[in-house]
Amino acid sequence: MTTTTQIRTGGTIVAGLPFPEFRHIAVQPMTGACGCEISGVDLREPLSDSVLEEVMQAFNHFGVIVFRHQDITPEQHKAFSRYFGELTELPQAPTYGNHEDMQEVRREADEPDSVVPSFETFHVDSPFLPRPPKCIIMRALDVPRFGGDTAFSNAYLVYDDLSDAMKELLEGLQVVYSGKHIWANNEKLPPERRLRLRDHHQFTEDQLESAHPVVRVNPETGRKGLFATTSYFQRFVGWSQEESRVLLDHLQGLFQRLHYHCRVKWEKDTLIVWDNRFTLHRGVHDYANERRHLIRTTVIGERPIGPKD
Repeated sequence: MTTTTQIRTGGTIVAGLPFPEFRHIAVQPMTGACGCEISGVDLREPLSDSVLEEVMQAFNHFGVIVFRHQDITPEQHKAFSRYFGELTELPQAPTYGNHEDMQEVRREADEPDSVVPSFETFHVDSPFLPRPPKCIIMRALDVPRFGGDTAFSNAYLVYDDLSDAMKELLEGLQVVYSGKHIWANNEKLPPERRLRLRDHHQFTEDQLESAHPVVRVNPETGRKGLFATTSYFQRFVGWSQEESRVLLDHLQGLFQRLHYHCRVKWEKDTLIVWDNRFTLHRGVHDYANERRHLIRTTVIGERPIGPKD
């Protein structure tokens, strides 16, 4: 199978690398920074080895892969997710129905924005875990008539554009993330501003706080990406709170630059897989009085490794 994009490649750079060749799936990049739409794949059925290999190639290259028109059951959703690794629970994310290994992101039309966590900045999910998620596989059950997109920012490209001196500084740093205070902080809010959180979990206190390298290395490709985000951030190891905040604000600002982004418009039965290690994401809360219901699985990742590990 040949895409129109393939025909025009001839040295094309997309998502920071030469555009790969795909023979068994159709791949259309969403922007020059990250993300692609994949067609010609039916997730109701097991994937052949050749198709699976190219799906994984697209995932590693683009960081965000999108499949449209995937009317699948929760069990089919989980079966596809397991191609990426072992499914894991999250301590804070509400589960979907009786599926302890699935989470939901839901806001009813009459509910305030606050029931769905929104960091209002690009972030990664659950960086405080010893092994933060490798990827998220999310499907839309119900979507607003307009709005409610999810945007992504490419952490590889942000790192690549840093000065050599900044790279040297960051490659020697670790960052502390903590999820210990999520529930206590939520209880302090007035009822109408509280998040919809999971009310119980099996994680220990020690599992809710971790120090990770600021620069992560992809164990499969060796590519480096920036792993610094305001969500659950405490400090850089060996730095004061004030010093840490100044540096973090600078780094977080880099992720906001549009030339690192793609943005996915949700449609019913759209399914997205994104790399939670090397892309950051954020929902866009612009769908007042509209219902939005997404379900997801989470694949456990490796313990983050840095350039000096």
